[in-house]
Formats: sequence, structure tokens, C-alpha cells
Amino acid sequence: MTKFRSNVAVQCGINPAIIAEYLWYLLMNETEGDDACNRHGHHWCRCSARMMTAEFPFLSIPMAKRAIKVLSDRGYILKGCFNDDRFDHTNWYAFTGYGEKMMEAWWTVNE
Repeated sequence: MTKFRSNVAVQCGINPAIIAEYLWYLLMNETEGDDACNRHGHHWCRCSARMMTAEFPFLSIPMAKRAIKVLSDRGYILKGCFNDDRFDHTNWYAFTGYGEKMMEAWWTVNE
């Protein structure tokens, strides 16, 4: 069973809510002291659309990319590229303050 936050799904849709949950999981399980993950005042995780579709085989790569775009356009996440290799275009993602509040709101309501 795939978990996602209903408050995010209501505002963004189910696929973006699933991707937001996955990015939240990655960020919460990354090493907090890792300098490679802390840039511009945010904690970032590195993830590709292909990695997302491997985790969720019911999503296609275009569906995952659309979900990321929705989350970005609605102000939930930031997207960046901090790779050392100039040929590596894997994106990095961080939650905005608003996105963090929305992801944490579910826990406070449903605990």
C-alpha cells in the first residue's frame, strides 16, 4: 500500500502527493550533517524520475516529472542541480517552508 498525505493530495493530486511523500522520506532519512545535502539554507536530496518510477512502477517517467512540476509550481518543493559532474543532470529537491508545514501538518492532525 502506498502512503501519502491527504492534505497534499487534495491540493496537488494523488501522484504529486505520492512523490512528495517519497521525497520527504528521502530527506528525513539522509544524514543531517552531510555538507553535500545542505545548500542555500535547505536540506536537499538527489533523485531522478527514473528512481521514482523504480520505487513506484505504476508511475511512468512523464507522470513523475509532471508530479514534480506540480509540486514545484505550487510552492511545495525547490529543484536544483548540485552535481560535481557536468554531464550528470540528476535533480536535487528540497522542501520550501510551506511544503514542510504541509508535510508536517498531517502528522499533527492524525497522530
